[in-house]
Formats: sequence, C-alpha cells, structure tokens
Amino acid sequence: MLASIVVLAGCATMTSEAPPEPQTPTVLITGASRGIGYELARQYAADGWGVIATCRNPSSATQLQELAASSANVLIEQLDVTDFDEMDALAERYKGIPIDVLINNAGILGGNDRQKFGTFDYTAFDEIMAVNVVGPIRMVELFVDNVAMSEQKKIMNISSLVGSVTMTFPGQNFYRASKSALNMSMRTIAKELKGSKEPGRKEIIVGLIHPGVVRTDFAKNVPIPMISPEESAAAVIEVIDGYYVNRRQSGDFMSYTGKELPW
Repeated sequence: MLASIVVLAGCATMTSEAPPEPQTPTVLITGASRGIGYELARQYAADGWGVIATCRNPSSATQLQELAASSANVLIEQLDVTDFDEMDALAERYKGIPIDVLINNAGILGGNDRQKFGTFDYTAFDEIMAVNVVGPIRMVELFVDNVAMSEQKKIMNISSLVGSVTMTFPGQNFYRASKSALNMSMRTIAKELKGSKEPGRKEIIVGLIHPGVVRTDFAKNVPIPMISPEESAAAVIEVIDGYYVNRRQSGDFMSYTGKELPW
C-alpha cells in the first residue's frame, strides 16, 4: 500500500527521494489531470490499483490532488512528455518497480484553425507530433523493463479512429497524421518486442484504443454526439482487461466499444 502522496508541484526536476513501493497491480498514466486521463486514474484507484498519475502542472491539477488526498494508492508526478529530462528523471525514480499497465494518454489537438489546408501552421505540426507521437515512443523506451517485470505486461496507447487511413475525412490534418504515426510506431514496437530475446519483453502486449469522442475541453467544438469521460474511461479499462489478454492481440487497433478498427 502506498503510505503517502507525492505531489511534485512547480519543480524543474524530480526529487531524488525514492518513492513508496506502489500497491499492485500498478498503472502509470500520462496526462492524468483531466478528462479521460483523470477518469482512468480515478477508476483504477477505486478498483484498488496503485496509480502513478502524471501531469505537467500538479499545482493546478485540483481534481487530481483531491483524488490523491482521498486515496492512499495514488501518486502524482510532474511530467511533460516533451521534456526528456523530466522523463529520464521519472524513469530513474521508478527504476526496478513493476508497472502492470503503462497508459500513454497525454495528447493535444493543436487547434483546428492551425490545421486548415492552405493556411497550415507548421509549428503546430511539430508540437502535435512531439506530444502525440514522440512522447509515447519515449515513454515506452524508458519504462519497457518496468512493464516487462510486471504480472500483466501491458503498454496501452490512447489513439483515435481519425488515425485510420481507411476511415479518414477532411480536417485536423496534423492531428490525424499524429495518430496514424502513433499507430504505426506502436504496432512496429509490438512486433519488435515479440522478437526480443528477453523473456519479459517478449510477453508485453501493446494496445491502441480509440476512446470515443469524449465530452471534454479537448473536443468541445466537435459537432457530433459525445460520451462522458466516465463512460469512456470505464469502456477503455474494459477493453484493456477483456480484449488485450495475450500476445495475439498485441498491436491491434480497437474501439472503446470492443470493435477492431481498420487501419
């Protein structure tokens, strides 16, 4: 059981103090301060998991702080997935600690107006790719052995059906490209891990999950029916638990409904 709550607010670097031993099973979630990420943290905590919840600004993550204050099995860690120094420090802090499920949830849309053909803002492309693609890849590189030493051995990625080439439609060019790139990269990693000579890595299951169009600030201007963060997180957890059960599913692209999506 986690004996205390660690909130690293407004710090430039991680503390060198070793964290408490997390309650097992353990999940590490990026982008956990709001929306789907927060709900994943809340629901995993309610189910008795040890939760390592990361976000860029813990001091302003009011909901997450309240959750940690009421749940001894929740740790908050400061992490910007575009900051390699912070990522390296977090990996060092949790070195040797098993992580059953790593969830790469942190992501940005990048603004619809910056992704319109004819007026592309190419700085937006770099920002979106850094968060949505490079960040998750780096997290997998850094925490792969934590996952390999765990019982469940799962690396899950919050993707989107807009990353499907088959199902594409106009708009959000950069964001779509980032989710397609995430899908390809993680599917490639899934196959590379399967061929690993290290037994623990060889057993890792990689997942790609479309969480639905969720009623959050992230998608507030999307003119289509939405589901709540609570519904989305519950469905995502069900897919993680019920679908990704062995290496045969590793690299599959799934909807929160349990349906496999086309690439």
